[in-house]
Amino acid sequence: MSKRPGSKLPGGGGGAGKRKALSIKEKLDIIKRFEGNERTCDISRATGLKESTLRTIRDNAVKIKETSRTGTGTSAAKSIRGRPREIEEMERLLSLWMEGKRSGTTFLTAKGKALSIYADLKRKSSNPGEVAPFRASCGWFSGFKHRYNFQSLQLLGEAASAQLKAAKELPALIQKLVKEEGYTLDQIFNFDETGLYYKRMPRRTYISRAEKHGPGPKAAKDRVTVLLGANASGDLKLKPVVVYRSANPQALRGIVRASLGVHYRYSKKGWMTAQVCIDIFAEFFPVLEDYCKKKNLAFKILIIIDNAPSHPLTIAELNPNVKFIFLPPETTSLIQPLGQGVIALFKAYYLRRTFKMLLSATGGENAETVIEFWKRFNIKMAIDIIVEAWNDVTRECLHRVWKKMLPDLIHDFKGFEPSEQLKKIKASCVDLAKQVGFEGVKKKDVDELLEAPPDRLSSEDMRQLAAEGQAEAEDEDEEDSPKAAPRQLDTVQLSDVLGVIEKQLQWLEDNDYNAERSRIVARGIRTNLEPYRHLQYERRRLAKQQKSYVYLKRREINGPSTSGSAASHLALDTPRSVTPQ
Repeated sequence: MSKRPGSKLPGGGGGAGKRKALSIKEKLDIIKRFEGNERTCDISRATGLKESTLRTIRDNAVKIKETSRTGTGTSAAKSIRGRPREIEEMERLLSLWMEGKRSGTTFLTAKGKALSIYADLKRKSSNPGEVAPFRASCGWFSGFKHRYNFQSLQLLGEAASAQLKAAKELPALIQKLVKEEGYTLDQIFNFDETGLYYKRMPRRTYISRAEKHGPGPKAAKDRVTVLLGANASGDLKLKPVVVYRSANPQALRGIVRASLGVHYRYSKKGWMTAQVCIDIFAEFFPVLEDYCKKKNLAFKILIIIDNAPSHPLTIAELNPNVKFIFLPPETTSLIQPLGQGVIALFKAYYLRRTFKMLLSATGGENAETVIEFWKRFNIKMAIDIIVEAWNDVTRECLHRVWKKMLPDLIHDFKGFEPSEQLKKIKASCVDLAKQVGFEGVKKKDVDELLEAPPDRLSSEDMRQLAAEGQAEAEDEDEEDSPKAAPRQLDTVQLSDVLGVIEKQLQWLEDNDYNAERSRIVARGIRTNLEPYRHLQYERRRLAKQQKSYVYLKRREINGPSTSGSAASHLALDTPRSVTPQ
């Protein structure tokens, strides 16, 4: 998840404010406040600085400390200038939109969305003529990526030929790994998440029309993120993960969360975050171990997952028996198993069961009306449907969708094709809609609802959701405040610490007159430090492979192409262009 400046609009007019230079001492004082677990808003009130400025200082703490040690204080004091409030609000809304997309964003699509949001903000300004012009230049985009930590975005999209090449090479490498390591289909898993607007209906229903023209926030824009996971044999489906924007919604109060049938998690915007991802996989591992025991299999698991920002590299270090492969971004939509029909079927089953629940509640004498039912439809009811919809996805489907990833290992089910099953479910949704009373619903309306990307929100929609999330977070601030960022073991600092410990152990051995005592102590400490030394070795190995991978990719672009096998093998080991820290 990207780091965002504060959600509140800065005060003042639309012009530039005075510059304020912060000394290295002032920045170090701010860093100490963060290290003392002070909240950003409290530091902002105490110093008079904007939260976005404070977060920038926090994120650059290592560089600032290094600068203070080397004495280059003059270069550390950076000018801070006020920016037009419309631009700051536009960037905040644009970051929400881009986080929802998760992948596939280029400079051209981001530029178009930025201009659209800015034009909307300018039109609704009290003095549109005084709003500064905005061109969404390459320079602005570069600064925006830095401010919101979208460094992985590129100015141009990946070439289609590169996508197809990677998608063709990767399955062969994964199959080779499966064969060499002896994984069975029961031990290979894929996880993927999807956005779900759990209270959205097809466009031609009168519920949709009434809500569109009604006052207040739109319930159809209320979103959850659902993480699904299953193995290649289709024999094990993990309990779904539901991430919602409220930590303790009214509909779930008093309910034992373990009885919901899902792993319920909270994030401020209802999106998957790195911390949620880490916590969830830590809970999944014991389930996978028990499954292997029941199947009389060794506990070794291969997990294939995309490299979204919400999937941190640190999940690969949680359990030595679990190996992760992070799919390169250009291959995710082409070969990721759950993306080959499972997610689409799950959403179709969700819609069908929603219609069935609606039909059951409104049928018969003295039954409630459709509008009455829809007003009381809540997140608890949505979770119940999510559980049932996931149960509806068959073992054959979960097995069949691995055909692109593991073509030599998947048995082709004759007569079963996810796309054909999806057509049948959509047709069923249309029939149920007509039974409810939505006579105008057509197949294309269901197609539009199920196939629309989960990020198709207007700037007004995004402002409403942001306001709702902020208000709910303030109401539950004491009980359900967001968790801190996941802890990270920096590789360089880890090496420094191990070096210092080794030097002190050597001092004991050199100066203790009792050689046996010093030998026993030193041996015990070195033995206990072995897990950290192994982690240091693995980090260095991955970093070395990453450098080799970058070199080979440059050779492919600038010179004769290297062996596809060697380059792809490195891509398999380190598919993300991030050096482990």
